Amino acid sequence: MVQGAAQEHGGRAVKWLGDGVMLHFADPGNAVESTLVMSRRVPEAGLPEVHAGIASGPIVVQDGDYFGRTVNLASRLAGRAAAGQTLVTDDVAQTVARQGVRFREIGPVELKGVTHPIVVHEALSSP
Repeated sequence: MVQGAAQEHGGRAVKWLGDGVMLHFADPGNAVESTLVMSRRVPEAGLPEVHAGIASGPIVVQDGDYFGRTVNLASRLAGRAAAGQTLVTDDVAQTVARQGVRFREIGPVELKGVTHPIVVHEALSSP
């Protein structure tokens, strides 16, 4: 189900991490849309709710795996997200203009391994 929702929006699974998955999208807007779709579908299937984090920026690809600050930031955001919540960096919220998607600013938050607080937004489906 997760892989299908990612593929519908131009993404792909990079690796499975226990009950989680790292996905890659060339377009952060597609990542947001895909994650919001997953957030709706997963509970309908009786599975635990999604905790998602989305960041955009440079990555390092080595032997089919993805590394770097952007990957770490997305992981920290996912760890901070509540059940059913998709957290995104400020740059993602500022650059993604999609019909059916809106953002609610949460404010500056401190994340482990990040030197300065960053502005975080919650991605929401528009009514």
